[in-house]
Amino acid sequence: MKKLALGALFAGLLAACGGGSDSKKIMFIDGSGGGSDAGGECNPLAQTGCNANQKCTWIIDQLTPTYVGHIGCVADGTAAVGGSCSFGAAGATGYDDCQKGAVCSSFTSSGSANGICKQVCDNAGGDPMCDAIHVCVTYSKLFSTGASSPAAAGVCDLACNPLTDNDFDGSGSASTKSTSTCGSNARVGCYGAPSQGTPPATGWSCTGDFHTNADGSDPGFRHRTKCTTANMCADTDGTIYLNTCNQGYEPLFYDTTGSTVVDCIAICKPLDCYAGNCGKNNANRLGQVPNRCSPPDRVGTFNTAANREECEYLWDSEVDGSGNILISPTSDTVGFCFDHGAYKYDPTGGSNPTIAFPGCEQLQLHGLDEGSAGDPNNPTAYFGAVDFGCVSTTTAGFGSAAGKRNPLPITIDKPRFLYHRVANAN
Repeated sequence: MKKLALGALFAGLLAACGGGSDSKKIMFIDGSGGGSDAGGECNPLAQTGCNANQKCTWIIDQLTPTYVGHIGCVADGTAAVGGSCSFGAAGATGYDDCQKGAVCSSFTSSGSANGICKQVCDNAGGDPMCDAIHVCVTYSKLFSTGASSPAAAGVCDLACNPLTDNDFDGSGSASTKSTSTCGSNARVGCYGAPSQGTPPATGWSCTGDFHTNADGSDPGFRHRTKCTTANMCADTDGTIYLNTCNQGYEPLFYDTTGSTVVDCIAICKPLDCYAGNCGKNNANRLGQVPNRCSPPDRVGTFNTAANREECEYLWDSEVDGSGNILISPTSDTVGFCFDHGAYKYDPTGGSNPTIAFPGCEQLQLHGLDEGSAGDPNNPTAYFGAVDFGCVSTTTAGFGSAAGKRNPLPITIDKPRFLYHRVANAN
């Protein structure tokens, strides 16, 4: 399966995560059509719209030359969540043998391909919800008729820790996984899509490292690798999925201000960093060992200039357009490596960015010139460390359960790639 991407983030549903032996992409599909439903469109979440002995589920219409499916009513299956399952031949028998409320992980194949029954969940944060040890994940080609139609449902994948359940260099000897939540399969990592302030809250789940080869090697889609069709990081149509980068790295930011190229970005463990409170030699800006934004903790291209690379707190990617923060369990313990030197802002509030972002260690906790009377041409006074996610929600004073960052008259547009949070299941 593919998980939600920046255009569509992907994630593999592998045996270690309870999802068969193949890695797959995730996209959206509508709820039109169906088998012999009880009248009209059925609902795979509420399991309504079908006869008593039927289930509302995903049906494969064809596998080639293009994958086509729809949501409809079919005979209820007998395989329980966690049990082995498979899809019938595409067409009239293109449905699985899972019980209602579950779907088989092998939804991109049919016949002899075996998968695991997974609980269906509401990927918008409603009911049905996953339990405490699972995360609701959206996959390409499942419960969606195309990239432009929202997925009607997701599936529950095993929750994990992105700092300990990823092999950050893929070598199997250094920077390796220190926990085995996702099993022994080297091709399974821990991926998650920042909420951007929209429910559900950010969660991390065991997902296939889509570009890891069968022998455990990989093409090196790590920090600041450009994700393009040319290097096959992006799909042929340009789609980018959650799991398009190698495990421990996600397609989160555009390359520079004004660029339309998306980079793979390293996951890190942040520490507070602001003027006079950034540790010895301002070391806190890179994060905490062994999860810093620098070699050997992470692999890739890092800006080594002063005031540039920063381990930005995850909560800064969990803020909506009004400044409301959707707190998650990892808001203050996980972050992303952000290069302040790659981006600029327009002090007039227009579309001509000319001033470089300041570094965390140059900023007071809160801007000295905050408010309409401030001078945006003086970034180290106008902005505060809070504006760049340089400190935790506690240090920022947001509180433990919720908070709101007051927007400034002049905004700082961190060029995040607004992927759909879909995983790749192919």
